[in-house]
Amino acid sequence: MRSVFRKILTVILIALFAAAVGLGTIGNFGHKSYVAELAISVLLVLLLKPVVRKTAANHTLEEGNTAHILLSLTVLFLLLNGSWALLFRPIQAADYQTFWQAASDLARNGRVQAVDYLAMFPHILGYASFLSVFLKLFGQHVLVAALLNVLLSYLSGLIIFRVVQTRADTAAAVKAFFLWMICPSKMLYNTMVLSEPYYTFLILAFVLLISELENQEDERRTAAFAAGGIAGGVLLGLTNTARPIGAVPIIALILWLVFLKKRGKHAKKWGVSTICLLAVYCVTGFIWNQYTRNIIGQDPPKIPGYNIYVGFNTETGGSYSDEDMTWFQSRYFGEFHQDAQSTQNAMLESALDRVQTCREQIPILMLNKLKTLLGNDEGGAFYAKESMQPRMYQAFCAVSNIWYYAVCILMFIKLGAVWRGKGNDLQLLVMLCGTGIILAQLLVEVASRYHYPVIPLLVMLTAMKEANSGSTIKSDG
Repeated sequence: MRSVFRKILTVILIALFAAAVGLGTIGNFGHKSYVAELAISVLLVLLLKPVVRKTAANHTLEEGNTAHILLSLTVLFLLLNGSWALLFRPIQAADYQTFWQAASDLARNGRVQAVDYLAMFPHILGYASFLSVFLKLFGQHVLVAALLNVLLSYLSGLIIFRVVQTRADTAAAVKAFFLWMICPSKMLYNTMVLSEPYYTFLILAFVLLISELENQEDERRTAAFAAGGIAGGVLLGLTNTARPIGAVPIIALILWLVFLKKRGKHAKKWGVSTICLLAVYCVTGFIWNQYTRNIIGQDPPKIPGYNIYVGFNTETGGSYSDEDMTWFQSRYFGEFHQDAQSTQNAMLESALDRVQTCREQIPILMLNKLKTLLGNDEGGAFYAKESMQPRMYQAFCAVSNIWYYAVCILMFIKLGAVWRGKGNDLQLLVMLCGTGIILAQLLVEVASRYHYPVIPLLVMLTAMKEANSGSTIKSDG
């Protein structure tokens, strides 16, 4: 049965990206630049993959040199990404100005001005509260947010390095780290006040935690697994404060343990770990709700009814709509008297009505949303467009897409190996997390930048060895 579930997961992930990239390039032939960028990506993979393989074979990196290797990669990462963050100061988009204002208010006196808006979208407080700590320490300057993003993306790179190294080798880890380091859209996003680098780091830290526990199952006692579950609950609880997707990795973990991970003598340890994770996740959520209530003066909404409503707007392809926002605000300030929970519940009812009305159009809507979410990687350039010359903007769009399509191609190659039963169990967990984030996003409002947390997961997948590193899935019956 493990083999069946593995193949189902592989097909789903391949189908999601193949459909999205296909629609975003060949299906978008009116803009031939996308097709050209895909063609360039294919050529780069064909030309560079054999060179990289031959170079790695001729220059084997010794495991004992990891500290020196990481020092070199750190210097290179901070020089490249840090210099860009210092030199490029884009005009912040409206959403990012909201994050900035909330963080500045919290850093100044612990209160916020835009209480009504934050009551409708309390997840803004998650990243704003995190950022406010650093604004208190280093001053209220946008550069603080940019350099913090650089630090978070660097730490994410270290996690990618560690996970790949334990499931492959140091050479593969270096390639993965380097691939993440030069990601163009990430460098652009780092200059903006947004939550993606923060909650992506938390998700990757959770993956690292599970990786370390699985890698040392025999050595670790049940108490260590319990401690790991507690840490995981905190990480995902914090993730949920900044983006309501904390439950996705939990569901992925449970599915992984039940259907995909090899059964063994460690089932009790994983059971204890999962119970501790769920308990702490719930406690973290309760504490956060109390904090949010103190800030906004009312209970935070439990369901993002507005986002679901927008997500099923067939006219906008599930993307933001001024009309939807205007109606939402009119209900919040009108019939529901600034009660965020009641407003969001009413918007959920409206969303269900909208689903019933557009049932026949939902398949096309989902394809359009998939195209918006995963069809290209030029979101970073789009949000910085006002601060770029036209040629600079076009160049960043092209480079971002070429990088992204190349990573997708490498992932397809790797997933072919997973289909054949080669690889390791952790790859399946990474695949589940990525698939879960994508599917969850298809239910709500969609935008290109929302695929940000999936990118480092793809980078991990492209670098993990096809066999004999970690727990292989070759013989799974």
